Amino acid sequence: MARFPRLFRKQALSEVIPARMAEEISRRDVAAERLIGWVQLGVVVFFALLYWIAPRAEGASGFNFIPWALAVYCLFTFWRLVQSYRREMPNWVLNLSIIVDILLLVGIIFSFHIQYDQPPAFYLKAPTVMYMFLFIALRALRLDPRFVLTAGGVAALGWSGLVAYAVLTDPDGMVVTRNYVHYLTSNALLVGAELDKLIIILAVTLLLAFGLARARGIFFEGSAIIWRRAN
Repeated sequence: MARFPRLFRKQALSEVIPARMAEEISRRDVAAERLIGWVQLGVVVFFALLYWIAPRAEGASGFNFIPWALAVYCLFTFWRLVQSYRREMPNWVLNLSIIVDILLLVGIIFSFHIQYDQPPAFYLKAPTVMYMFLFIALRALRLDPRFVLTAGGVAALGWSGLVAYAVLTDPDGMVVTRNYVHYLTSNALLVGAELDKLIIILAVTLLLAFGLARARGIFFEGSAIIWRRAN
């Protein structure tokens, strides 16, 4: 257990492994960031095409935010992908891009109640929340658990904000229910169900981060041992 804090501690690669190996890991992290960019670009292009050719969902009467969000996100993802080929992006840029990814998804979910002219609790039933796990899992392609924690933390905050808005904007206090059937068949909000989603987001984030940090620690220690024996 004493090793657990070390797994998440920011530490220069050169402090734990030889310089040549540290350079190779950095190179692979850059390649992983490019792969993340291509996957995200592929996802947004796929959904843009699907949205374009699929029949329109019935019941929409308000402003449709989705095509604008997809266009903005496509441009942002393409810009980030180009930058990843030009230079190694600093951590603050990567963290900022993670925040943009999650917040744009949160914005799309939020827009559903406007598009379909429903109370805010309506958007909490949208399956679009599942894409948060895609953004979290993509960050596991890099050998750095801090980016997974950032994605999961922002996703948890974003979902908490959506739930809080749905509760606070209900003037009559009727949106919250304890009846599971009423929750499934109406725009009511069941606190336990939303808490379950939040717990799953946090649990997946922590499990991915811990597994990645553990693999990172084992890899560094093994590499250091092999280097010492070879020299």
